[in-house]
Amino acid sequence: MRTRQRRAPTATAGLWSKTMKLLKIVAAVISAVMLCGCATAPKNQPLEVSTAPIAEKGCVTPPFWVVEDESTGAQIFLLGSMHAGKADTQYPEYVLEALRNSSWVAPEMDTVAFAGDFILQQKCVKYLVLSGTTAKELIGSAYDETVDYFRKSGIWQDAMDSMAPFYWASAASSLVVDKAGLDTSYGTENVLLTLAHQEGIKIREIEGGEAQYRMMGSIPMSVQLETLAQCVGDDNINAQVRDTEELFEAWSRFDDDYFSKLTVFSADEVTNPFDWQEYYDMMYTDRQQKMADFITDSLSKGELGFVFVGTMHYYAEPSVITLLEQEGYTVTAIRGISAGDGLIAA
Repeated sequence: MRTRQRRAPTATAGLWSKTMKLLKIVAAVISAVMLCGCATAPKNQPLEVSTAPIAEKGCVTPPFWVVEDESTGAQIFLLGSMHAGKADTQYPEYVLEALRNSSWVAPEMDTVAFAGDFILQQKCVKYLVLSGTTAKELIGSAYDETVDYFRKSGIWQDAMDSMAPFYWASAASSLVVDKAGLDTSYGTENVLLTLAHQEGIKIREIEGGEAQYRMMGSIPMSVQLETLAQCVGDDNINAQVRDTEELFEAWSRFDDDYFSKLTVFSADEVTNPFDWQEYYDMMYTDRQQKMADFITDSLSKGELGFVFVGTMHYYAEPSVITLLEQEGYTVTAIRGISAGDGLIAA
């Protein structure tokens, strides 16, 4: 019996969940992270899974699922990631046990390894360098206002005029994240990949840094410019801050209803809906098919794994979950119950 019905097409509100990583991705990785509990289950044996585990006091209960293949003995856990977090963000034992029991972890890209690979960074950033034009020419009459706001906000860089508008929007996204009290150093990728590196768990990139930057550099220009326009002015930034705060709170408590209602764009509210649909297909449709293929291949091989990708990839249709269900798999939600209110964590 399936545990999740297919949803109508949905997606994220804005680009920030992807772009916030761009400027801070080379920041120093924290050497110690706050994690709840330790694992005790033997490796290479599927875990007995509770669909309503008790989370230790103070831990988040993020979006989390499991998919299994009884014929091969495979068990793959699916975690929705949040690209930025708070210093006191703690992951519950049931998440960490699943990670440590897995033969490998699979993020979109290994941001920890990327942070120390300056050659790869230089190669990737070239995908966002303009050719044959300048940002001033592309932005047009809004250029001076945009530059003035970026200078006032402390996010201006002298090299920006040679960079694509997406790069500019990334700078504004970092401002939004800061104002929301979050930090990419405490995002899911850095926290769990640091743990995986420390404990010698194999890391399998589903995409890799170059593939992500290549995709970012090919986003239709009209989408890049409209996105940048929403990053200029205190009203726009403050609205994004509120959205980001709500997003983090929804992620921290697996608010399925919140994520299922998010949208990328409305055709009647954008200048070029065809370009926005192209962006949607690039950011979600195509990538989610690749993610689902990665998971189904692992299931067919009887593997124990732990996948963590941006949370909206499990909601934006055709979502990773929908694609797995179409292949005949049952995807089961694991909804942690926070300790407190009379509950005592084991």
